[in-house]
Amino acid sequence: MKLELRCLQIDLARQKERVDFVKSYADFAAENGYNALILYLENAVRTPDTSFFDPEETYSPEEISEIVSYAEGLGLDVIPALENLGHLEKFFLYPQLEDLSEIQDVGTQGRGFDPFKRGACGCVTNPRLREFTDKYISDVCSLFHSRYVHMGLDEPFDLAVCDRCRKAAAQRGKAELFYEHVMHTYELCKSLGRTMMMWDDFFEYADIVARLPRDIVLCNWNYVFVGDEPQGHWTNRIKKDWFRLYDELGFRYLFCTYAHRASSAYNTDTFTAYAEKYHPLGAVMTTWRRSDSFYQGAYPNIAYAGALWNGKIGSEAEKRAVYAAVLGSEEAARLVLSINAVECGYRLNVADVCECDYMLKLMYRDALGYALPRLQALADKVRGRAKDVLTDIYDYVSEIWLNLRIQRVGISLFDSYETGRRDVSRLLGETEEIGAGFAEIKKNADGLWKKYRSGIKSCRGRYAAKYKNYADGLAALKEKIAEKGRRGVLYAEMMLYDPYPTVKTQIRIRYAGEEETILFDGVTKPTVALFETGGCYSYRFAAKDEVPEYIVFSVCGEGALYPLHFRYVAGGKKYVAATAEPIAGKVSRAENVLFDDTRFCEMGEEDGVAHFNDIALSKRRHEIKVTFRPLA
Repeated sequence: MKLELRCLQIDLARQKERVDFVKSYADFAAENGYNALILYLENAVRTPDTSFFDPEETYSPEEISEIVSYAEGLGLDVIPALENLGHLEKFFLYPQLEDLSEIQDVGTQGRGFDPFKRGACGCVTNPRLREFTDKYISDVCSLFHSRYVHMGLDEPFDLAVCDRCRKAAAQRGKAELFYEHVMHTYELCKSLGRTMMMWDDFFEYADIVARLPRDIVLCNWNYVFVGDEPQGHWTNRIKKDWFRLYDELGFRYLFCTYAHRASSAYNTDTFTAYAEKYHPLGAVMTTWRRSDSFYQGAYPNIAYAGALWNGKIGSEAEKRAVYAAVLGSEEAARLVLSINAVECGYRLNVADVCECDYMLKLMYRDALGYALPRLQALADKVRGRAKDVLTDIYDYVSEIWLNLRIQRVGISLFDSYETGRRDVSRLLGETEEIGAGFAEIKKNADGLWKKYRSGIKSCRGRYAAKYKNYADGLAALKEKIAEKGRRGVLYAEMMLYDPYPTVKTQIRIRYAGEEETILFDGVTKPTVALFETGGCYSYRFAAKDEVPEYIVFSVCGEGALYPLHFRYVAGGKKYVAATAEPIAGKVSRAENVLFDDTRFCEMGEEDGVAHFNDIALSKRRHEIKVTFRPLA
């Protein structure tokens, strides 16, 4: 399959890069068969109206023009990618623009999941939003010559939460507000003489696609394994055969893969295989938020996708050859292609909360442990760009493996809470080894930063914060290891067939003669969530070494959680759930947690469209009260 439009994207919004690096990235795109370069910008360009933007995080018009001119000289179509609804959070950081946010009543409006106090979504009923974004978009587009402009329009989670927008949504529907804003954006693009591109993820919630003009280019992103049809993105994983639908409706569309940091090829391969059944205009290799990491580890995958989408890959040998050209050897290509590294959820406070092991995590940990010394040996044999690429892959794989080892230390520590027997020297030795591993990848990363980003600061300090968090977490873990004595342990076993909903868990506990206290407040999803397997998994929570009167297991957020069973260990004895009483929210089959089998309780509202239409659902708590009895 040879695609008409083959795009490589770079995220300049979440991390500014040196102009010379962006030029080298354009060189790599042209060398590897891409014919378009997408600059993802958000607020990354200072215009006459936004001279107050931080120059350390943004570009001058002259710098953007220099990048555009250089890339066009390589034969690349340079496409601006902007936002005018969701992902406006960096605009709202400036006092001059914070009134454009949908969230004015900070703390009560919005989903509560965004780290930015005013969220990320613009207010569609505020006339100044369109006045500002129309002008900003026009000014930025004037620096580009492409007939395309990507307008984003993805992930507007906080759409219509202010009082004015809620009234409008009550009259016309939230989907209609979204449609009207899409159409305003379309007319703006037409007035600029541009063809509009947009993300299609929120068609899962707002069923508007059949009403849209057919000259909009729809962009479908999916960054995991893609089977016979792409999975949906959000709560409920609303699923359609999108490309068949777009073909039937007469749209042009792009499929968008992810430039994986370890160059694992499963996403590129499986999404391309799905797309080959239909008639896409092209594809985009996307990259996102490299503020605490780098692009180099993705280069083999980027090069491979460029060749694949040019119709130049017809065998595994040709695929390996592309990887080998970037990595410096066929041996390195075989090894990297054997590593299917997936994104993982990490947790450092394993002395207080620990996810139990399961087979897939054990297999993943062992596979990464096998690959790491071989990656390091290969990186020592090469020089230049190949060395940087292998080093970056090594650092990413090592970071995942070290976090999985931390969890393994937590499991041993929790075992000692129950038995009172603790091999302190062994656990401290393991923790020291993990700390040395993080120090090694920090040293490697410092070298890459000096080479590619000297004079550039990490966006929002994420680079330094990542390694500080690791160091602080390990120091706290060592203190817990050195403590003596038993602790009580609460087990919560859960089923989660869908790892994507933004569900939060709170556990409150009461002991005899005491008030309720919060034992845990956070997220309980399986670490290796993107394996897409679902199934049963367990968490352990450190508590007092005495049996509680009860616990309250509480769920809130977008989606549902499915507890299976609860048990408690104290004083060397085991206790199991005796009673389970629904006390708040939407709870079904609470009695199922009394049985240690595959029966489960359902807590929460799992209807994704319902959450889109009523954001207040995500703040509603769903709770059960559980008491315990001795096992014997």
